[in-house]
Amino acid sequence: MQERIRKLHHNRIFALVFWLVVVFAAIVTLPNVKTIIQYDGQPQLANTSQPVKATQLKNNWGRNLNGTYTVNAVFNNPDGALTNKQLASVNKTVSELQKRANYYGVQKITTMTNTPTSKPQLLSKDKSTEIVKLEVSHNQGTVRQLTSQLKTQISTVGLNTYVTSPEIISDAANEHISSFTLIVILMTMLIALIAMGILFASIIAPIITFLAILISYVTTLSLATNLAYHWNFAYSEYTPIFLLLGISLFTLLTSFWFFRELRNLTDDGADSQAATSKVVSDLGYRILISTLSLTIAFGSLMLFDFSTIRAFGLLGIGFAITGIASVTLVPVFTGMLGNGLFWPKKTRPRLKDHKLWFHLTKFGLWQPWIAIAVVLYLIVPVITADRTHLNYDNTQDIPNNQAVQGARVLSAHFGQGKATPVTLYISTNQRLDNQNQLFQLDNLTKKLRAQPGVAAVTSVTQPGGQPITQYYVSNQLSSLNENITGVVGQLGTVRNDIQSDRNNLKQRSLKAEVKRLNKLTNQTNTLMSDSSTLQSSLQAALSRSTAAGSTSTSKRITRYINQLNAVNTELNTAVNDLTTLSNSVGTVNTDATTAHSNLSNYAEAIKAVSDSLKTSKKQVAGMQKSMNKIYLYLSGLQTSEAAKSLYLSPTQIASGDFQQSLANYTDAKVHSTYLTVTLKQAPNAKDTTATLQQLKQVAQSQLRGTVLKDATLTFSGQPVVASTIQTQYQHDLPRVLILVFGITLLLLVLFSRSLLQAGYWFLTFLASAAAGYQLTLLLMGWLTGNNEFNWQVPLLAFIPLTVLAVVELTQLALSYRLNDGPLLDWLLPGINEVGQTMRHSLFIIIAGVLGLLAAESQTLTAVTLITIFTAIIFNLFLPLMASSFGKLSVVLPAQKPMQFRRKKRSHRKATRSKKTPQSHDESSK
Repeated sequence: MQERIRKLHHNRIFALVFWLVVVFAAIVTLPNVKTIIQYDGQPQLANTSQPVKATQLKNNWGRNLNGTYTVNAVFNNPDGALTNKQLASVNKTVSELQKRANYYGVQKITTMTNTPTSKPQLLSKDKSTEIVKLEVSHNQGTVRQLTSQLKTQISTVGLNTYVTSPEIISDAANEHISSFTLIVILMTMLIALIAMGILFASIIAPIITFLAILISYVTTLSLATNLAYHWNFAYSEYTPIFLLLGISLFTLLTSFWFFRELRNLTDDGADSQAATSKVVSDLGYRILISTLSLTIAFGSLMLFDFSTIRAFGLLGIGFAITGIASVTLVPVFTGMLGNGLFWPKKTRPRLKDHKLWFHLTKFGLWQPWIAIAVVLYLIVPVITADRTHLNYDNTQDIPNNQAVQGARVLSAHFGQGKATPVTLYISTNQRLDNQNQLFQLDNLTKKLRAQPGVAAVTSVTQPGGQPITQYYVSNQLSSLNENITGVVGQLGTVRNDIQSDRNNLKQRSLKAEVKRLNKLTNQTNTLMSDSSTLQSSLQAALSRSTAAGSTSTSKRITRYINQLNAVNTELNTAVNDLTTLSNSVGTVNTDATTAHSNLSNYAEAIKAVSDSLKTSKKQVAGMQKSMNKIYLYLSGLQTSEAAKSLYLSPTQIASGDFQQSLANYTDAKVHSTYLTVTLKQAPNAKDTTATLQQLKQVAQSQLRGTVLKDATLTFSGQPVVASTIQTQYQHDLPRVLILVFGITLLLLVLFSRSLLQAGYWFLTFLASAAAGYQLTLLLMGWLTGNNEFNWQVPLLAFIPLTVLAVVELTQLALSYRLNDGPLLDWLLPGINEVGQTMRHSLFIIIAGVLGLLAAESQTLTAVTLITIFTAIIFNLFLPLMASSFGKLSVVLPAQKPMQFRRKKRSHRKATRSKKTPQSHDESSK
């Protein structure tokens, strides 16, 4: 039994069982990679970042909007302006959507119909595109499923319809990456098989390499995905690809070293197990230090806060697993198969020596300064022509996606920043539905709109992106001035009427009338006196006439009597008339007396009224002058900057339109509000970060010293997310490069035990990488017209380049360390010996990254080209620079003492020659 166990151990069966158990467990526990990419693929921002804070604020907004995100339903007429029939069709579509709002999780719908004040923001200036804003709940389902359902629901005959939002576009980018991930994995492994088959002219060796890659990759991927799924560890949408890239390259290189040494031993007749043990013993240290270098270098990335960079730290785990598999799993098969590993061609003639490195090294030793000058001449112009521009737009590689097309339609008809606006949340402990707070919010709105790079700003006081005139002092002053003009005119009329009335009330006329009435009264009194006397005379005459009629009988008397009777009759009539007249005159006298008295009183009243009218006239004239001054002041105020301020009366605040605006732009407690800022540029524009910084400073300074001085400002939106990523990335990328390359250089120094030589080699690698990067940028710009790299290109290219540097420089460092002779004696043979395998390493590196081209992605294509260019340049320049600097590091220090001694000797000779003639003259004397 012990013998059987010993044999199993000798044949490494336990190692095989271990790896089978590990890979089985990895496959069983592997979560759905596509789901992880969908939910965790995009960069995870810190909880203290502005977008995360804004999301937390939105989740407690109230008004049935908690946990929602905004989706734009876009209706576009490609032939021109929307017709009335098409607008009616859009309204019908929205009505149908409203009926099924609960099914789709739509909490709110904003249209031109239900929010007329927002019409300028919902209908393009050319009238060809209408936006319907939907507030959709995150809990309704996946973004992908909901987008597909909404796209079907809003479909309208005769119009192009799109459903778009930054969340939908990000999900589309993740979907696109996950769609080609499997293709890249399969193509990379297939190319790895072909590469190993070409190198060893074998069928079995590639299969063993494939199994080693597959087991290492599945194990690492399962571990990384479980960390993200269960422990929320950082995960990138490119995690499956960059894990495969690093693991496959390292496995190919270590397997090549292993198989090459094994073939040499088995060709010499060694037993397969003994040869395997010998190879493990010889290569174990080399594989160990390479694994250690890569594990520490990439594992250190877990120390960074930025999630995408931290996700690359998983490569440290991947390289550790691959290194262990290289010395435990591969030997299982080599020990079993032995020379059969290289079937069908078990033996292979020895290849000729690779002369390229030999000749380059020889030239560097012959003319080191010229070699350095040539390298600098070729590489410096490429490096210094800095065309480095990174693109933070995740739509660059997405082909024919409706959400991206919808965003482009919005950019074309509304402006580039319409699809990705910036939202400024303002939160305070005060209510925002009063004049003081609204005044400051309106001033902030106008201030932000005036900033460069800002296309439009909407807020609670300007929901349509433009000031509402009736809410402003200038408009209110205009109405007031019109009223004042009418009042001034009316005062002028009153003044004229008062003057006319005063003219009609003249006291002199009244006094003349009183005099006439007095004269009439006197005449009436005289008439009354005369009438009384006449009446008495008539009465006496009548009495006498009666007496005379009784005593005289003569005819004359009779005639006289008759005449007298007639006179008597007439007199009686006259008496009666006079009596009546007397009574009338008495009445007239009484009336005249009353009239006189009344006229006297009226004259006094008229005098008082006249005096009052005179005073009123003066007061009206004064009022007219005052009103003119007020009018002139208000007219000047109307044209001043002060009149551009907002003033909302309680009546206006309580109006239906403004209450609707409050409902749209404030939370349920009316303690928080938001302003939507539309930028002129796309969110990934070079000056977006500077614009956002300017907006933040302007907002803070505008509210400083106001009633909103203690308010909390939070910015959100895709431009803010892109800016946050850009800021973190630009801050961390140099640190990543310094850390990883610093660790690599430190380990090279330790392995080679030479700071100077390791520094020369590593500087050559850095220069080669910079040149490869710039050449790729130039070529990609020429091929695609895009002179910007996706921001993840440097990180992805960082993986194969680091593997290249570690593998090649570690081999050179070990060769240098194991040399016991002088440096000059080692340079040519040592570099030439390392160069014999560099062509194979170059072939493996190039073949390992070619699988990335299957994705048809500009990002992965750029990574491939950078790796190929860098590998070629590095393999051409390394022997030149290593030999040149190696020789100069020995020759230059040795020349300094010789030059010093030569200068000293020449100085002594010159001194002696000056003294000799002087001594000759003295002797002659």
